[in-house]
Amino acid sequence: MSHVFLTGFMGSGKSTVGRLVAERLGRPFVDLDAEIEQRTGMRISQLFQSAGEDGFREAEHEALAAAVQGPASVIACGGGVVLRDENRRLLKRWGTVVYLSVTAEEALARIGDAADRPLLAGDARGIAPRILEARLGLYRATADLTVDTTGRTVEEVADEVVRQLSGSAVRVVEVPVDLPYQAFVGRGALELLPQALSRVAASGSVAVVTDETVGGLHGGAIERLVSEAGFQTVIEQVPPGERSKSWQTAGKLVERFAAAALDRGSAVVAFGGGVVGDLAGFAASVYMRGIPVVQVPTTLLAQVDSSIGGKTGVDLEHGKNLAGTFWQPAAVIADTGLLHTLPDGEWANGWAEVVKTALLAGGGLWEMVAGSTERLAARDDGVVLDVVGSCVRFKASVVGDDPRESSGLRECLNLGHTLGHAIERELGYGTVSHGVAVAEGLRFAARLSAALVGLDEAVVERIDEVLRELGVPHAPLERLPAERLLAAMRADKKALKGEVRFVLLHAPGEWVVERVDGEMLDAHLQGFLEEGGVTA
Repeated sequence: MSHVFLTGFMGSGKSTVGRLVAERLGRPFVDLDAEIEQRTGMRISQLFQSAGEDGFREAEHEALAAAVQGPASVIACGGGVVLRDENRRLLKRWGTVVYLSVTAEEALARIGDAADRPLLAGDARGIAPRILEARLGLYRATADLTVDTTGRTVEEVADEVVRQLSGSAVRVVEVPVDLPYQAFVGRGALELLPQALSRVAASGSVAVVTDETVGGLHGGAIERLVSEAGFQTVIEQVPPGERSKSWQTAGKLVERFAAAALDRGSAVVAFGGGVVGDLAGFAASVYMRGIPVVQVPTTLLAQVDSSIGGKTGVDLEHGKNLAGTFWQPAAVIADTGLLHTLPDGEWANGWAEVVKTALLAGGGLWEMVAGSTERLAARDDGVVLDVVGSCVRFKASVVGDDPRESSGLRECLNLGHTLGHAIERELGYGTVSHGVAVAEGLRFAARLSAALVGLDEAVVERIDEVLRELGVPHAPLERLPAERLLAAMRADKKALKGEVRFVLLHAPGEWVVERVDGEMLDAHLQGFLEEGGVTA
């Protein structure tokens, strides 16, 4: 069982509420400030005075690192624990983070004259709002749950914390393809892995394919869960990044499956981002002519897109995903709690696919994404869960109706990818992220849609704004001649007889696939590259 961490501004009641929550849950209680004082032999105010804030933060980190190694507890953290990256990683890795929110005014009313608060010395009423404002984004980004303490008694807050902790945040999405499977989406969904494996694997071995980064962060948790299901775990780590999506890496994986004596009763767990999902799914599909794979996506991009639908593949010298199979997963487990260990670049990578999906779905999903960019950019757990669940549901509906791209419906999912894949290829795989390249493809497809099928210019502008508000950067387009991009697009697997096909939008939720005349495409691309070179 994992820890429960209480975070929040000074005066939010972390220590008092924490003791009550620990009693209700029957767990030990740890006050991190008390632990620091015991370890250093000094009161917090004395430690600040003798070692400064940097010295205190180091002592705080050491106390937190020690506390997470103990029995599953309720841990009340100091108000500034979220300031250090390594602390936030510890919180997300070792438990559920509950943010107790409070206004600066109410916090000051609760703590009185603040004489024992070193950071408020001199002008508590002037300093407190500035500190809270500076930390607010970190509190929200780190939290799995948020409980507003304003106007509530500590007993009421403790009751609400326990209620939220006991409530299920996992949503089940049915994917009605040839071999129906379920996608489990939400905080804590990873704990469902043992039951998913028990349904699909019959023998004693499960191969977990992951990359070195994800394995370092979450490898212990995945080994524990596979063991709980009664299987031996074979861990196969690959280097992170697009370069691992190759014939060579896939071949090594298949050889390792054989060396580990995996048989037709075994299964593969793809535990990582889109690269791991595509690679592990491909290896599973060709080993012994196909063994089950459970997709456990750990990035936003993989959760909303690549883990759903059964596409697997590796890159060739001449293009992305030119070799692959359709191999539906036995289950998809998208634990949104895992997203909080992602670096900023991976969030930006995923937002591009979220925007793509929202534009295709239109209606409520586009309105949700376009109207919630501030909360999404702050990684508000509730709205992120809503968006991930909605994106999974939309893609499931598309691939369920066209599981092998035979009817053309699934082609809509290529929105933004025609130019995006060309940018990736010409800049070099791994040089620019997939999401950043797709974002440029979305911007270009929007402009092409306005010119060719009447997309409202206001929507074109809003797409630019949404991508910018979500922090998705521009690719260095000034380095790319139009003729190279055109050649790459003609080599794309969705091109027909050298003619480039684009998914275009009449409006959000209304799309069409069109072949675009070469001269017209060249003219529009030249203008877009000139614009991109200025704004990049």
